[in-house]
Amino acid sequence: MKQKGFTLIELLVAIVIMGILSGLGVTSYYKYTANAKDKVAKKNYETIKESMELEFARCELNKKAKIFNSHNCNSGNSPTVNTINNYVNNSLKLKNPYDNKQQVAQSNICNSGSVVIAKKETGSYNVSYASVTKKEKYTSTVSSKWSSNYSKTNTTSVSFACASASDSSSTAVAKQTIYNYKPPNDGPGAGIIVDENGNMIKGGGSGTSGAHACGANCFQANSKGMKNWYTTDANGNRIYPNRAGSKYRFVMTEAANPKTGNIASSCSRNNCKYNFSNNTYTVLSSGQTFKAGETIANRKPMNP
Repeated sequence: MKQKGFTLIELLVAIVIMGILSGLGVTSYYKYTANAKDKVAKKNYETIKESMELEFARCELNKKAKIFNSHNCNSGNSPTVNTINNYVNNSLKLKNPYDNKQQVAQSNICNSGSVVIAKKETGSYNVSYASVTKKEKYTSTVSSKWSSNYSKTNTTSVSFACASASDSSSTAVAKQTIYNYKPPNDGPGAGIIVDENGNMIKGGGSGTSGAHACGANCFQANSKGMKNWYTTDANGNRIYPNRAGSKYRFVMTEAANPKTGNIASSCSRNNCKYNFSNNTYTVLSSGQTFKAGETIANRKPMNP
């Protein structure tokens, strides 16, 4: 007996159907994982908002209490954004679902999984999170006893989408890190030495953890005259921040005044944090974020 086999056309049709089904499976998987990550990110946002409310409520119950691990309720000043960020990142033990090496409380809302805390006014804070899948930004205003308008938390949402490389160019652009850092301009200006996460180093010598004045081109990796420049960390170990591949980097914060040549900086001892992804720096004492490469006289906060 002769067994009837499949024709070439039948085999091709079967292959096409299998390809479509497998493609649907991959698409469904990626959609599922994207939604799962977004749910975790929003849960982190809710947790931070609720934790801030609870901390501020403690001051209403006990004026001698200490909130966010270090701020006294009987203080005349409201907690700084840096104090709250440190509490969130070090005490709440939240994980960034998009990158577990990245902290959750950050200064850039377009970093996936980040939650941004910014002062709205004295004693009031905006807590914001951008949903990657829903293309919406959620903002909750949390107030405290230091606010002149102490009220319940108010939450709003608006359509929002972070710009991607494809929005402005068809060529993919690699995300800037400490290892492919490019200064906002060639200098001269003021700069700070930071680690991979943008935190200023705690130097062992006098002034090593503050800002440094620098001439033209000295912010470039392996720049002439700076390749062998070093400082020391808290343990006395040498750090070469201008060598390519170093896990520390000398980054520009403020530019020199073009008229007078004066170089000034807000980044005193460990008072700033650098964001490599968008060349911005945050003055931790005030919580204000600035674009790197501007002069102190002309700069304007990105989150006033």
